[in-house]
Amino acid sequence: MRPCVTPPRLVRGAEFGGPKPLFCVPLVATDSNQLLQQAGVVHRLAPDVVEWRADAYKELSGERLVAAAGDLRSVLADEPIVFTLRHSKEGGAQQIGQDLRANCIGAVLRSGLVDLVDVELSNGRPFLEPIIKTAHDHGAAIILSFHDFETTPSNEMLLGTISAMIDQSADIAKIACMPREPGDVLRLLQVTLAARRIFPSVPLCTMSMGSLGSLSRVAGFLYGSDMAFAVGQEVSAPGQIPLSEARALAEGLLRYA
Repeated sequence: MRPCVTPPRLVRGAEFGGPKPLFCVPLVATDSNQLLQQAGVVHRLAPDVVEWRADAYKELSGERLVAAAGDLRSVLADEPIVFTLRHSKEGGAQQIGQDLRANCIGAVLRSGLVDLVDVELSNGRPFLEPIIKTAHDHGAAIILSFHDFETTPSNEMLLGTISAMIDQSADIAKIACMPREPGDVLRLLQVTLAARRIFPSVPLCTMSMGSLGSLSRVAGFLYGSDMAFAVGQEVSAPGQIPLSEARALAEGLLRYA
């Protein structure tokens, strides 16, 4: 039986931490035409959640992104949308100044067109606190995230990172690490289970990246991860599995767990 959140967090009909595993499909588009084309394809796949990786977008301004978010919502009327303007140090597609990032994220949150925002814990409190307040003032949930594309830190460091996210008012805590050997994948799952037991009311999104870590994207639900990322049309991180295959594998595992 999968360890669930008590109680699950409901976001536009999606239960984060409920009995059903959630799959999020990323949109990685450079302009509005590409964004809407990808959104149409993804909508037909019926994902649980959609992430807009706006760091790939070429026209970065609050006004442009709000307009694009409105167009996106017209295609994705019912799906929860995660807005992500990823920092380049944690996998972002381009270098973006912190002032511009903060302005763009704030503008999109104030528009009320997105349901969640993913921001890296490493930005620090002065950057995060205004964004967290804006998100909560406009009904959006905060995903605080940590990414390591080189290695998998110690269990103690990862649990400390999740604890720091929750201390800074994360609604969902997310960690993504690169395994160097199979034991790193098992440690990531161990950390996930430990975090679920320590923080039973906070949804988690944990993953081990790359081909070695692909197991975590379909089996992580058994250990307390509540959402995984899968491929719709474009990959946003190494090791993502096509949505239909990932969903079938996860549901098969849960059926016999």
